[in-house]
Amino acid sequence: MVHEKLSPRQKAVKILFEIFEKGTPLKSLINDPLIEKLSISDRTFLIELVYGVLRNLYYIDWILEGFYKNKKLLSPYTINNLRCAIYQLLFMDLPPYAVTNESVNVEKVFKGKPSVVNAILRSFIRKNTHKTINLEIPKENKLDYLSLKYSHPKWLIKRWLERFTEEETEALLKANNQKPPFTIAMKPKERAFVAEYLNKKGFNTKFTKYAPSGLVIEGKGYEIRKTLMDSDFFWLVQDEASQLACFFLEAHEETEVLDVCSSPGGKALLTAALMEKGKIICLERNKRRFQILNKNIQRVKKFLSGIHIESILTDAFEFKKRQPFDRIILDAPCSSLGVIRRNPDVRYRCNELELSRLSQNQYHLLEHVSRFLSKNGVLLYSVCSTEPEEGERVIENFLHKFKEFCTINSVYPFFQNLYIEKGMIRTFPHKDGMDGFFMSRIMLR
Repeated sequence: MVHEKLSPRQKAVKILFEIFEKGTPLKSLINDPLIEKLSISDRTFLIELVYGVLRNLYYIDWILEGFYKNKKLLSPYTINNLRCAIYQLLFMDLPPYAVTNESVNVEKVFKGKPSVVNAILRSFIRKNTHKTINLEIPKENKLDYLSLKYSHPKWLIKRWLERFTEEETEALLKANNQKPPFTIAMKPKERAFVAEYLNKKGFNTKFTKYAPSGLVIEGKGYEIRKTLMDSDFFWLVQDEASQLACFFLEAHEETEVLDVCSSPGGKALLTAALMEKGKIICLERNKRRFQILNKNIQRVKKFLSGIHIESILTDAFEFKKRQPFDRIILDAPCSSLGVIRRNPDVRYRCNELELSRLSQNQYHLLEHVSRFLSKNGVLLYSVCSTEPEEGERVIENFLHKFKEFCTINSVYPFFQNLYIEKGMIRTFPHKDGMDGFFMSRIMLR
């Protein structure tokens, strides 16, 4: 998707165009093979620029409004080129003349309006240098202020202000714009060994607060990944909240597990590592995601000799069950509003209508796969969302209709401070230092 011959700045403009004009998720664009082929410095610059613009989009656009004569006359490429330039000038401390010259060159590549870009940036630099431009956001309207300062849509902030205090809402917004920790999962009995291994490689590590399988690593992501790829132990890049979901499932030895929406496979694979013996069937309906799932399974299966893992390319609604399952993982497709700090474009792609649609799909999926559960079996329902429609409401509606099911707490004591209701847990980045997750433990009586 990203043209091979483009420079990092040009690639950044192209990526932002794909996100805003075509609705392509950032995650797929950043993982493009052509991005991975960049030098370390170029890739670092590109990621900083793209993520920076996305995390400060509304603020950047607000600043640029004072320098446009007619925004409608500018192409999307020009708009995104200017966004990148303003971000560099405000947040990357680069020489103004260099940013201006490079932005003009980028504009020429996309056959835009280099003279306009040059004039706007020179005007901004001139006014900003003499401190005549007011970069302070007006605070009269709390909703407008928070939206501009943290670049989140007003509809979402309004919802959070109705649920949380102003202080907590702002803390959540701030956390969403911060770089998330690099967290990995491993077999709990190997955590001390892995920490020592990484410490000897020059990384600082610390145990996750709740999950006994987690390790937070300080350092540059590409260096950490390279070191891990050269290692000889089971590991997954996985946030602590996602790891906790696997413990919440409580899949013991000889358990048969069904993972319904499996790719990329993190929950299935950590569950396998916790079980040590048993069987897991992974379902995935998307061909590209199915390939990712199988790639991840192949990488770690040598560390899971006691587990039989079977992956099936199929929709959950078309899956023909062979027998009831002791455990079911339903990590349902959702808004991803709980992982904005990892995927900053999510905030611009979701809306309340989409929340309603997703909630209905989640309920129907839960209703369907619950039929595969054995008596006294446990179904884990989880979503990486902050919104009740995708969490509590789905479970409440399901339990209201199907009286034979109930929610139950886990035997693990480390969940104690995370419960919001019996058998239901929520995590938040600003409170718990991990992704925003909802998970529920449902048993068939």
